[in-house]
Amino acid sequence: MSFWFFTRREPAINLGIELAVEVHNHVLPGIDDGARTMQEALQMLLFWAEMGYQKVIATPHQSTYFRATPEEIDLAYQKLRHQMQEQELPLFLTVAAEYLLEPELRERISTLRAFGPKRYVLLELGFWALPMGWERFVFELQAAGYTVVLAHPERYDYADTARLKSWYEQGLLFQINLLSLSKAYGSKPYQRGEYLLEKGWVHFVGSDLHAPSQIEALRRGLQHKLVRKRLSTFLNPTLL
Repeated sequence: MSFWFFTRREPAINLGIELAVEVHNHVLPGIDDGARTMQEALQMLLFWAEMGYQKVIATPHQSTYFRATPEEIDLAYQKLRHQMQEQELPLFLTVAAEYLLEPELRERISTLRAFGPKRYVLLELGFWALPMGWERFVFELQAAGYTVVLAHPERYDYADTARLKSWYEQGLLFQINLLSLSKAYGSKPYQRGEYLLEKGWVHFVGSDLHAPSQIEALRRGLQHKLVRKRLSTFLNPTLL
């Protein structure tokens, strides 16, 4: 597959070197609402390589709507890794998942794809309302030995400052999207993302990149002054 037609350029701020690991994305082709083709997936990976990242953790959606089996995910991963080797992309690719908190997830609690030394699990809540029984389910995950990382809390419509403070004090870890900091989702997620960074409550930053068309917005998010200010506090590099 010929691929290097994609325009290469040096980023204005090479924060990928400091972040080292990309933790939230939908790069596996044909698995969810992310990359549709191998070519799109490689364009996304090339961006991270150019930014100086060393590792990408793919996190395909897992829910009753996105029903890719473990075998389908592993096959997409193997095919993408093969193409990365063909293109000599200097990245290490692994696979975890973004799990939607829903009752059906309880049936799989012993087999979740965790990442990192503390068995981090990326957990997505509802965008418009908290799922019923969510606190009990988080406790069950913790009891099973997982460390819960809330995916993009700045995007939840109900996540006011009081609720964010409560979650943080309960020991939940926060992963915010760099796309939020480019106003890709509007002003409210942008403001909440800035608030979390100002408070020093962000544990991981990720892209949540779904397609190459979002790369320029992601580049702007990486250049946000508060991301640069808090670089030394993020846990991304501990995942190498």
